[in-house]
Amino acid sequence: MARSTLGLASAAAFLAASGYTDAFSVPSQSNFVSTKTKRSSFAFPSLLTNNSIRPSTHHSSTSLAVLSKEQALHTAERLAGMSRGEIQHIFEDLDADGSGAIDLAELDLLAKYFPGETFTPEVRAKLMKEIDTDGNGEIDAEEFYQWMVVNAKSDGSADSKGTKQMQMRQARLEVGKDGIDPHLMELLDELGVGAVVQKVTHPLHSAFGRTLYDHFVSCYLISKEWGNPEFVAVANLFHALYQRGDGMRAVDFTEYRPKLQEKLGKDVEQLIYLFPSAHKSALLADGILMAPVGEDIEVPNVLEGGMVTIPKELRPYLVDMEVINSHDQHVLENSNPVHNLWSFYQHATVMPIMSEGARESIIEYQKRGAGASVADVLNWHEGRFADGGKEIPELWQKHLELFRAPDGKFVCVEENLKRLADKDGDGEIDWDEFVSADFQQCFV
Repeated sequence: MARSTLGLASAAAFLAASGYTDAFSVPSQSNFVSTKTKRSSFAFPSLLTNNSIRPSTHHSSTSLAVLSKEQALHTAERLAGMSRGEIQHIFEDLDADGSGAIDLAELDLLAKYFPGETFTPEVRAKLMKEIDTDGNGEIDAEEFYQWMVVNAKSDGSADSKGTKQMQMRQARLEVGKDGIDPHLMELLDELGVGAVVQKVTHPLHSAFGRTLYDHFVSCYLISKEWGNPEFVAVANLFHALYQRGDGMRAVDFTEYRPKLQEKLGKDVEQLIYLFPSAHKSALLADGILMAPVGEDIEVPNVLEGGMVTIPKELRPYLVDMEVINSHDQHVLENSNPVHNLWSFYQHATVMPIMSEGARESIIEYQKRGAGASVADVLNWHEGRFADGGKEIPELWQKHLELFRAPDGKFVCVEENLKRLADKDGDGEIDWDEFVSADFQQCFV
């Protein structure tokens, strides 16, 4: 069997030591990791070499050139963790008299959604002025949505009455405010990704009438917002170029590998090359998401056959790329606990090596999965294939074995939680108890 092992780029000094600056203004003191990024037990290594992205002397494109207003709002929703539908539900709750608008008195009701904020009369007046953009003394649904999606962020939880809990952003979210280097935009145009319709290959995703360009740019912007190094964000901008989840290839990778290595740098291209194989392995116990952390892993090479090695130093980047790829397409309104528990378990093993932004999105799945069980997850997946009159593909059969009693690895996780995680003996597993449980023993 053919074997393709991509060695790491030659060791290089950290970005700070090299004094790298570019149009995206990555802080030099960051050691190639944004100051927004926090990792519990793993720090992103520096892989920038002399072949990596060069500092640009051109001005970046404007946000208007990066995404349409509709697609910018789509990305903002992903960063806020709330869809338009969810925000509309909150609006209707605040509109106590059903008038179709929120007045100053009704704005008080917003306080229950932001437990960490104090809604004084001064704060309420300030909010009214900010949200009521036409100055007519009332807030309509569109004004409320436009404000919420860039000023609020889901906490992923609800209070005892089911009220969604949120946080107020310290600064207004401005999607794409720094734009994208024009050389990268020109390359996207050259590759023709704007003419490719985005296709759904995941049971919890929706295409939203988008193109591959919309998806690529949104993934880049999410990666930047989550604090990933610049070369990882650029890899997100082209992540599925060589092969998409449905097998479609936008370009011939054998032709474009040397071209992209020259245009983007070997470190960026290496992640683009590895991503299709990493993505295809996401459902497997020994794949990108569920294999034990801290060591190299081997996965089937979907581009060339045989196996390909994902070095442990690159795995955190590829994990974030996988989470971002999924998060950009995920149906945010989904409150089904079974669906959310499945999404959480898929990612639980690699939470220690994710960026803080990625980890927050996975924690939200866990919070929304309360009350569901591993058996529920298995029954749901088997049922959806049966309802469609389809045989379960081999890849999915292997994945579902992880949820099947008595030997499924997630059955092990669930049993360990019941047996070990409830450290205070109150009969319930709170979040601190949950994250302290040792998932690794189920994946060795």
